Amino acid sequence: MRWMVLIVLALLIALCASPGQVQQKRDKVVIGVIGPLSLPEGMSEEKAVKLAVEEINAKGGILGYKVEVVVGDDKLDPSVGSAEFRRLATVEKADVIIGGFSSGVMLAKMEVMAETKTLFLADASSPSHSAKVAENYEKYKYWFRITQNNATTFAYDIADMVKMLRENDYEVKRVYIIRDEHIWAEDVMRELRPLLISLGVEIVKDVKIPRNYAEYESLILEAEKMNANLIIPILALTGTGDILVKQWANLKPKLLIAGHDLAAIDYGFYNKTAGAANYVIFIADGGALVTAPITEMCKNFVERYRAKYGHYPESHQAYGAYDAVYLYKMVVEDAYRKGEKDPFNPEVLVKYLEKFNESNPVILTRPIAFTKNHDLAWGDKLIRNWISQWQDGKQVIIYPQFVANGKLKLPPWI
Repeated sequence: MRWMVLIVLALLIALCASPGQVQQKRDKVVIGVIGPLSLPEGMSEEKAVKLAVEEINAKGGILGYKVEVVVGDDKLDPSVGSAEFRRLATVEKADVIIGGFSSGVMLAKMEVMAETKTLFLADASSPSHSAKVAENYEKYKYWFRITQNNATTFAYDIADMVKMLRENDYEVKRVYIIRDEHIWAEDVMRELRPLLISLGVEIVKDVKIPRNYAEYESLILEAEKMNANLIIPILALTGTGDILVKQWANLKPKLLIAGHDLAAIDYGFYNKTAGAANYVIFIADGGALVTAPITEMCKNFVERYRAKYGHYPESHQAYGAYDAVYLYKMVVEDAYRKGEKDPFNPEVLVKYLEKFNESNPVILTRPIAFTKNHDLAWGDKLIRNWISQWQDGKQVIIYPQFVANGKLKLPPWI
């Protein structure tokens, strides 16, 4: 009888073992996608994930399992985002969750991610996210930034933008900043302010604006009156960059718009501004543009997206979401080949994702590599926010030279 009791105990221990010790039974792979589905950022994430899953299922799925997509709408609300993330992780049983957008909402989701131990290939830019990984690795290690670089890198590229303008004989001594009243813009300014000072650039005014702000005319006129050479937008959640550009083109002040406006990255921005976006300079978050794809996979992706949905990606979030699906497939299959007992276990997959570092990037729509704190690695041969310009209805990379497919053009009124 004693030996029978021991056998029963051994079986109970095996049944209660962690996923890393015993292969869990499954009949499918579930990929969750979460974001603000009423906005271009969330729309493009959902569409890109579904396109990637359609392609993968057509070729046999992941380890022979069909992939299913479940979707959550965070509505740009931390409470809603947390609840939707929890639903995807616990009710829908998502193996991985992809997406995001708002940095503030992301912080709330990360707490649910840590509690549920769900792999999260995320979109948002605040340094506060990777700081959590640094401060408490075991708790937050399931989070990886997949779409754009840490927002501090926006400052590096805006500083390079100033240098580029000077190299092209456009003097920049005084700048007027218009930015979101939000955590991510604070993060950018923390890095940008000392960089501008080191370049001998004076910030004549730093204006914070709320969501849906539309009264840019007075700010443009004030910038011109203060002899600014440049308006630097740092905009994402405001959602009215098109209005800024229209009013700038109408007023024709003797100064450029050059900085970070998330809306300007979107392929439809030129038409949305009725051509007023011509000559606007912006940094291309995430290192990918429809009219200047930097990898073959990127080129194929945008054409497949257009073929399926009738238009190019609404926002750059599409690239990260699409890459995330293929990256997940890649690490699961790598874990399986290496003999892991459960290649779907997040504890296992974190280590496989971490193998893609600065010396070992994986080339998808962009070169993907992670830092030790799970940021996307920034660099010329990795992902940079390429300095770009709208020229005659096309997005053109104008710096750095090794990826540039055009040169700077100034408005005729300057």
